Order: sequence, then C-alpha cells, then structure tokens
Amino acid sequence: MENEEKRMISSYEVTQSIHIGKKEVVFGIDEKEEYPYLVCCCTYDNPLSAEWVTDAVGSDDYLEAMQMFTDRVQEQIESVRAEQEQFKFDMTPFTIDDCIPDDKSGSIVGKVVVINAEVNRHEYRHSAYQLVLADGGHGALGGRGQAVFGTSLADGKHARWERCDVLGEIKPEKMPVWAKEALAKIKEQEKAKKSKSREER
Repeated sequence: MENEEKRMISSYEVTQSIHIGKKEVVFGIDEKEEYPYLVCCCTYDNPLSAEWVTDAVGSDDYLEAMQMFTDRVQEQIESVRAEQEQFKFDMTPFTIDDCIPDDKSGSIVGKVVVINAEVNRHEYRHSAYQLVLADGGHGALGGRGQAVFGTSLADGKHARWERCDVLGEIKPEKMPVWAKEALAKIKEQEKAKKSKSREER
C-alpha cells in the first residue's frame, strides 16, 4: 500500500473524492500553498475520458473547505434525483433473461440492446440507462474491437459502450411501451436528418 501512487491535481494531493452523477467532487490538500485546501469538480465526458477539472476553489479554512465539498456532493445527489424523476416508468433493471443472448460475433447495429446494469455506478443501475439503439463501432459489427456506439432510448444521448457489457438484444415482448415510443422518435429524427442531408446536396 505504501507504494500506491498518490493522486494529484496540480500540487494538491487528493484526499477525498465522491463521484455522483456526471461529476466527481474532489477535496485536495497542499500545506505549502497559501490556500492549502482545494475543492473542485472533475468530469470525464470527453472522447478520451480524461480528467477535466472545473470550479476549483481554494481555502485556508479546513472546515469551510469541507463544507463546500459536502455542499457540492449534496448538489450532485439532488441533480441525479431530479434527472431520474423524469423517468415515469418501472426502473427495475433488465437482466439476461430479458434478452436474446449475444454471441459477441454478429452485428448488433440497428438493434436495441441491453447494457449490463452492473457496469454503471450505483445511482445509474436502472432500466432507464440500459436500453441502447446500437449504430456503430467495431464491437457492434462483431469485429475484433470492443466499441459499441449508440443512442440511449431514455434520454437520447449518444455514447460509447463496450461489447462485453452488452447482455443481448432486448426480447420484443420485454420491450416496454416507453422504449417503443422513444425508438420510434429516434428513428423519425434520423429519417429527417437523412432527408435534410439529401436536400442540401
């Protein structure tokens, strides 16, 4: 344990961090600085999933800095709760039993697949974050790569997953009404984009 590399943000050693929702709230200490206590947020929502530091604040008062840290954690809890309140449906996670098993070698492009809930952090282990319309990536094509790109049916966000995290294609009889409606909307939007693209040519 003594050889474990310390996590640093600039000259500050990270002593506390809590990742909730889309942000990680971080507390760091550098006793040589005028303001030895640092509170900041880190996001990783970029193509390289690299650490991006935002909203950094320094303090010379430990309790003041710790209050800022806990306030930001509370803000993240409230943000995720508000986000999930928009999903007015059963949030029970899908399992392998709800899927047509994935043999990992065939193409899943154009199919609605189920992402393993266990790969998500605890606050995102719900059905809302599992159903994805796969649309590309070597992993999605059944190639050697792992990348699966697709659109989340619940919030319409396009992101990347790993093929090993795909449980399989959702069984037609297990597809909830909200997901069918979301899928129809996404396909309609894609159709409109293609039509517009042809017109611009």
